[in-house]
Amino acid sequence: MKEKIVTNLAPEATGPYSQGIKMGPFVFVSGQDGVHPNGEIAGETLEEQTVACLKNIENILKAAGATLENIVYVTAHLADLSEENVKAFNSAYAEYFRDVDAKPARITVGSQLMETDVEISAIAYIPS
Repeated sequence: MKEKIVTNLAPEATGPYSQGIKMGPFVFVSGQDGVHPNGEIAGETLEEQTVACLKNIENILKAAGATLENIVYVTAHLADLSEENVKAFNSAYAEYFRDVDAKPARITVGSQLMETDVEISAIAYIPS
């Protein structure tokens, strides 16, 4: 059965989608922009925005009964794929996952983002 995941510790969905969906042992987290739960952009740097994305994902997962350890796959969108930006993103991302033994599989792509420099979505698996 499909379950909608909602938390006020992440930005409210601004369109026809859910913050997260739990289906069986999987949790699918919608793309999270680099903004705080109140919708305010999380600083001007890619690092600050990356941390905000990951914190939002962490809070949505928590509402579903999962943690960062449960993430199996991440899709990351960067507005600028320059070497400098990718290094900045990887630095913030690596720090956030430093205590996770098996890091998630990931793809990082360039995208035309509207307000922020990064957007991240995730898929998590919760074993029985």
